[in-house]
Amino acid sequence: MKRNGAPFLWNGCAVLAEYAQMSAVIKIEILTAKYYDIFQDAYKSNTMLGEMDSFKVLEYDGATAKVYYISKNKTSGDVLSFANVDGAWEETYWETIWSKSGSASDVIWPYWWHFIYAGL
Repeated sequence: MKRNGAPFLWNGCAVLAEYAQMSAVIKIEILTAKYYDIFQDAYKSNTMLGEMDSFKVLEYDGATAKVYYISKNKTSGDVLSFANVDGAWEETYWETIWSKSGSASDVIWPYWWHFIYAGL
């Protein structure tokens, strides 16, 4: 809802923000449905990743893409970036953004684990 061309504030929050979040989710669902076949197995070129349970295409522009993969048994979430090189999608970057083991930030948690098992 707008008043004088500006987002109408309701309870101190812009209603527009809610619509922006909803439209982002809708965009991701559309991209995933549209490019499902392209990225369904694209993660397999990364031999460090195991089997994946599901994925969402976060960004796609024809030349590059970002895809969020959720591992089997939901033990981690990884964002892989791809580039279209001569018609083939090649991984260009990989980031684990969460992990059930707590090691997604390059630190094993709980921290004492380093001392017990690393011999420090």
